[in-house]
Amino acid sequence: MNLKILSNEVQLFINDNLATDIHKILLKKSPFAEVTSKELVEQIESKSKAKQKLPTWYATKNIFYPNKLNLSQTSSELAAHYKSTLVQGKSLIDITAGLGIDSFAFSKNINKVIHVEQNEELSAIAHYNFIQLGATNIECISADGISFLKNYPLTSDWIYLDPSRRDKNNNKVYYLSDCEPDVNEHLNFIFTKSNNILIKTGPLLDLNNGLKQLKNVKEIHIVAIGNDVKEILWLLEKNYDGEPLIKTINFKNEIEQTFQFHLKQEQSAISKYSYPLEYLYEPNAAILKSGSFEYVGSYYNLNKIHSNSHLYTSVKLISFPGRVFKILTILDYTKKSFKKTAISKANISTRNFPDSVEKIRKKLNLKDGGNSYLFFTTDKDQKLIVLNCTQIFE
Repeated sequence: MNLKILSNEVQLFINDNLATDIHKILLKKSPFAEVTSKELVEQIESKSKAKQKLPTWYATKNIFYPNKLNLSQTSSELAAHYKSTLVQGKSLIDITAGLGIDSFAFSKNINKVIHVEQNEELSAIAHYNFIQLGATNIECISADGISFLKNYPLTSDWIYLDPSRRDKNNNKVYYLSDCEPDVNEHLNFIFTKSNNILIKTGPLLDLNNGLKQLKNVKEIHIVAIGNDVKEILWLLEKNYDGEPLIKTINFKNEIEQTFQFHLKQEQSAISKYSYPLEYLYEPNAAILKSGSFEYVGSYYNLNKIHSNSHLYTSVKLISFPGRVFKILTILDYTKKSFKKTAISKANISTRNFPDSVEKIRKKLNLKDGGNSYLFFTTDKDQKLIVLNCTQIFE
């Protein structure tokens, strides 16, 4: 951690060059004797990314940024804040703390947070930044998280971990058993240090596989931002043997779309089917990730178009956690049928459809964009259809 980066002159240079082509900076000699061009570029790249992802960090003076890879692996500030609403109590230990975005969020609801990070430089950066952010109830310790817990004489109200999803060669891994630390290997021990464990996993982890590997799962939270699933949160409670509650949330602009259910509700739900009616409903990404394909339609009293399409329809307009469209026309999937619409530009989605978007565009000579929304799907009679729609809600 080069503290010379924090000088007024260097900070001014970084702020003045946030929109500058970084290659130009790399090719020139650094204007500062004790700060290299590479270090300047690292700060510029990471601060630029922080503007949307970490607005509090971006707005705070003299924040020291890690390289862009470390920054890309952190939670967004919005997701971190949501996590903080799931915990309460006097103490929490974050045993895979990284830059500390989650630790900082937890510190708003927890009296004492211990930030444990084995990378000494990252630990030092987090400690320095917490001071700039005014977080006085976070203790930073550079150590391996599991080793720290084994030597820690006390228990904690919560233990949080975000296992690394990269192997020793920096390649991405997707199974819990391949992550570091291996949660399955250490779960019984971690429960000796806390009755409550919160685990963050990547969005590609299959829920059924996660439930098979983890025990005492009380809640599963699927967090999406802008209809893009960012993380899955597993809330474990010691000795809990009930059915887990699955909660979905999608942060879309200023709206929070939420939906929740138990697995038994999904398993026992019976869908109703019909041809497309007046309105079309597409569940958000968090709901689709949750696997609630039957209960969501039953809950909102909607008909499904096809068992595998996961598109829903109704005569009357309702509020729904996803995109909502007015169906203008229903077309056969033929050039002749489509030619009558005079549509040359459209936003295309496919659901349970044999052709790719690229193939459809070529076949129907369609450009991307515009105000028309076309859903290429299969109806309840196995017929390929095109739904020409206008969007009502995002």
